[in-house]
Amino acid sequence: MINTVALVSLSAGTIGEDFVKHEVNIGLKRLEQFGLNVKIMPHAMKGIEYVKNHPKERANDLLAAICDEEVDMILCAIGGDDTYRLLPYLFKNNELKEAIEKAEKRKIFLGFSDTTMNHLMLHKLGFGTFYGQSFLADVCEMEDDMLPYTKKFFEELIKTGNIKEIVPSDVWYEERTYAERVAREDGSCIDVAACARKDAPGIVAIYYYTSPEFLRNYTLTIQSLLNGYSTQKDGTIIVADEGIIVASNDESLLGQNTADNEVVKAMKRNTDSQHIYHLKNEGTGCYGIMLKQRDYYIYAYLPDTEVFHNLPFGVISVIFFYFLMFSIFWFWTYRTNLAHRKQEQEKDEKYKAELLIAAKKAEAANEAKTEFLQRMSHDIRTPINGIRGLVNMADHYADDMEKQTEYRTKVKEASNLLLELVNDVLDMSKLESGEIVLEEIPFNLSSISREVFVVIEQMAAEQNIRVAWEKKEITHRDFIGSPGYVKRVMMNILSNAVKYNKENGQIYVSCVEIPSEQPEMTTMEFVCWDTGIGMAEEFQKHIFEPFAQEYTGSRAKFAGTGLGMAISKKLVEEMGGTITFESKKGVGSTFVIRVPFKIDLDADKREESKDVSEKSIKGMHVLLAEDNELNMEIAEFLLQNEGAEVTKAWNGQEIVELFRKSEAGEFDVILMDIMMPIINGYEAAKRIRSLDREDAKKIPIIAMTANAFTEDRIRAKEAGMDEHVAKPIDVELLIKVIHKLVKHN
Repeated sequence: MINTVALVSLSAGTIGEDFVKHEVNIGLKRLEQFGLNVKIMPHAMKGIEYVKNHPKERANDLLAAICDEEVDMILCAIGGDDTYRLLPYLFKNNELKEAIEKAEKRKIFLGFSDTTMNHLMLHKLGFGTFYGQSFLADVCEMEDDMLPYTKKFFEELIKTGNIKEIVPSDVWYEERTYAERVAREDGSCIDVAACARKDAPGIVAIYYYTSPEFLRNYTLTIQSLLNGYSTQKDGTIIVADEGIIVASNDESLLGQNTADNEVVKAMKRNTDSQHIYHLKNEGTGCYGIMLKQRDYYIYAYLPDTEVFHNLPFGVISVIFFYFLMFSIFWFWTYRTNLAHRKQEQEKDEKYKAELLIAAKKAEAANEAKTEFLQRMSHDIRTPINGIRGLVNMADHYADDMEKQTEYRTKVKEASNLLLELVNDVLDMSKLESGEIVLEEIPFNLSSISREVFVVIEQMAAEQNIRVAWEKKEITHRDFIGSPGYVKRVMMNILSNAVKYNKENGQIYVSCVEIPSEQPEMTTMEFVCWDTGIGMAEEFQKHIFEPFAQEYTGSRAKFAGTGLGMAISKKLVEEMGGTITFESKKGVGSTFVIRVPFKIDLDADKREESKDVSEKSIKGMHVLLAEDNELNMEIAEFLLQNEGAEVTKAWNGQEIVELFRKSEAGEFDVILMDIMMPIINGYEAAKRIRSLDREDAKKIPIIAMTANAFTEDRIRAKEAGMDEHVAKPIDVELLIKVIHKLVKHN
């Protein structure tokens, strides 16, 4: 009995493309209806270009599926023409053999097309394989159900782990016949044909070898037919296509234009098709005829002497030749028209299929957009209404400081909720469009964990929830990756554990290192278990869908956007990891996250300066650029409140000019927005760095902007900026960044 299926893309990454998303969803739901758990391997859904360019990752997916003890069957997404590129990563160091030997559970491999190579290598290593259905071509059938023929054997395989007998389908499909000519390097060819038997199980196959000598000497062409005719006794025969002579028994005429041939010109002037005409050829009388077959013209002319010398034989020969040529060109035209009609029919069927897919995608997109707008209208209005109401209440109790403090706290909470909503929507948009950029920078996992844990403990304490962190033996703590996304995933999972917990509940957290067979790599497993309200079985199917929340009105009861889990899953998968969970209604939930990381081998060599001095910007002269008056007022207040002197600029051009006209060392640091009129912050930073003065190259430039994505930070660095601080401004973080940059400048 097969319970868990691993989905791999060993050649083509088609299932990762948007144009098959609808089919993929059908296939995944169909596998669930069969009672199967589906594990999509980390790189299977990354699209055609990625899968094409990363054969090593494809091989790693296969090895991981073989080693995964939960997996019972490995199902190929589709065939392709590129599986052979996996070979170096499967056999160079006996990777495949070692993986199969290590695996305690024997698995089934299912697929077809280019996976034939995989069947052979797996069979040789004692691995059970079946040359059969693929996920996209068979399971994702865009009908109410799979084709009966494929469904029957697929069900038998997943229920019994075997297929006793394969019998032909009751319905005859065109694909049950096959024929192809294979050209070989020596000039020979092999014709192969196969057909499934109708009367009994089995296939009838045949092949025929043709030597290069035969192909060279006996290939049937119009020219070869005409070579046997003498121009003196049989006359001159010309076949023209679009005015160019393509065949003739007079080889000197080949390739010439019929407009340059006097006899042909005379025929065109004085004859119509199928009538014999007497004309002169270089002073000698001859009889000629012109025939038209679609786009081809046939011209034939015979000297008078030959006509009257053996008139009966000549007439018969001309008639025979006429019918011969007519038959050849009729057959040629028929085959051409047949192929053309078949091609047009295939194009029409493909176009109809594409229209159907496009219509379904458009319908799904419309529904999603409508639902999105409805939810966003509610979710955005809720905190905004709260902020407006609290401001009005604060105005009413202007002299009551206790009320003022209370209302300010609630305004901050409502604004934080609004900011969380906007950030989640933007993150989700980036993830859905594939615009998320992963960083490759050094970070310490323990530091990130401590930062997250401090926040979570505070949240949990407010609800009398106990948080326990199990410190397991971990060899490595310094990695290369995307620390911001790692932190984001941990915060999402743990904050949900607090949010959906019970009063006096518990949260258990652990992190363990799983050694990797790949050098310089390791996998970190993060586990979060809680005693919360849990999830119903039906909702568990939708937990990773955007805006999914189990309870009606849950946005009011449990503040949030409903995007956290969807974002977490996509971020984990982008990093090449997996996220799984178990949950029981009223008991609690357990989430397990596994992410592979590259080990930072140079961490010990880096000298980390531990600055324990007081962070202060008192006395610093700051050049500030901001085009929004309210944001300028806030930033100016924050900086002046910390003792800094501020010079203001209202656009990118103005800040460049202010710095250009300043004395060397007049400003200690530059803060600027990105989205500004005249020239933006990126361009302004580039122009400052390009100035011909020493301090222009060294002065710290900090982006202070609402563009808070990883790609925005990367772009800021490329423009010459030293750091990136996201709005709304965290004053402590801003002071820390300024202090660090100015001190080291």
